[in-house]
Amino acid sequence: MKRTLAILLALGLSVSSLTGCGSDEKETKKEKDGKTVINFWCHENKPWIEAYEETIKRFEKEHPEYDVKLSNYPFDVYNQKIQTALTSGKGEVDIIAVWGGTAPNFIETDALAEVPEDIVKELESDYLDPTLGVFQKEGKYYGVPMEFNLEYGGMIVNKKLFEEAGLSYPQTWEELRETSKKVAKKNGEVMEMTGFDMIDADALICNYLSMILQQGGQYLEEDHSINFATPEGVKAIEEIVSMVKDGETSLESLTSGEYAFNRTYQDKGFMASVGSWGIGEGTGSYDLTYGEDFEYIPVPLYGDEVAFASETGWGIMVPENSQHKDAAWEFIEFFSQPENLVKHNIACNQLPPRKSLLDNEEYREAMPNITFLLDIMEKGQWMGPYNTSAMREIFNEMFISLCQEENPDIEKALKEVSEKITAECQLGYETK
Repeated sequence: MKRTLAILLALGLSVSSLTGCGSDEKETKKEKDGKTVINFWCHENKPWIEAYEETIKRFEKEHPEYDVKLSNYPFDVYNQKIQTALTSGKGEVDIIAVWGGTAPNFIETDALAEVPEDIVKELESDYLDPTLGVFQKEGKYYGVPMEFNLEYGGMIVNKKLFEEAGLSYPQTWEELRETSKKVAKKNGEVMEMTGFDMIDADALICNYLSMILQQGGQYLEEDHSINFATPEGVKAIEEIVSMVKDGETSLESLTSGEYAFNRTYQDKGFMASVGSWGIGEGTGSYDLTYGEDFEYIPVPLYGDEVAFASETGWGIMVPENSQHKDAAWEFIEFFSQPENLVKHNIACNQLPPRKSLLDNEEYREAMPNITFLLDIMEKGQWMGPYNTSAMREIFNEMFISLCQEENPDIEKALKEVSEKITAECQLGYETK
């Protein structure tokens, strides 16, 4: 989900790249043809943009007094642009779509409008706990979830490769490892074919935490500090490190900033862990056919029972300096209504954040390939009061070192990374 600004600069892109698609002078005006203009910013993602546009059409039909202008920006520069807008006095944007991993950076500025009470009642009665996590500050809400973010639970499988190898999909963790070892192939240091791959910036820590929890362990202490240096934490990381050292996968995706599923879609990998949103990458970016080229199936349990941790995903916020806060919240209320939100979730291959949508017939009929995820969502816990983007970076650096060392002291490394994450990544505010 993320790329660094350094990469952008290395490619020679100028500050002018901060200008979003369609961000012309008309869109920054506060009124147009007698209508109130609501400026809505999002990141660059074609299916999501199209889904936003469909919701906007329905909203404007029902509310002809408004003109919603959607502008999109590359994710690499999007957060910087939001930060600039929040601290300026211009009030140039009314609604921002924000990734939960970076939302704390904005909430800490006290530059966001508080969610109105009528929407809060909906949040507290019908939204799954992990979706609300970082959007709370001292008992108040500053964002409305649009999805349930789940990077654990499902994996892309290359159906053609399995058929050519005469193999069935693994049903247990033991079968997963056995199949992974059987199909993986290395030529010296070059990974020609991966088996099971979960070694990328998003999937690694989410799978690791689930493996701790499925053993009956816990990584969050009562004071909310992190402790990975438990018997369950050590056993889980040893298992993952062995995937790399046994040659089933490599550090390539993790160090390059790519997703592991890219290899699976490129016929260079058999299985890759990813959230359900990855399905759309296969049918869209790679022009593959679901059911013929690939499928999406459950990742076998590492332990005895389903357990996982979920971070707060994408949500919608309103800047305090918006000149049309009431109009912005009116749009967000419309967007969040179950009959509208479900259409957005389907179009974006997102999991719904509302409990009332878990059994929604329209969603289940449209998304039959991920209904197994709907059945486990209420068993997840919030990842914790942390900036999860920063948390990932620190954890991933530790993991790379463990894989590159011949005889690493795993317990020591886990103790040190736990202390570092607790000290550097814990939210600078109380959520409750």
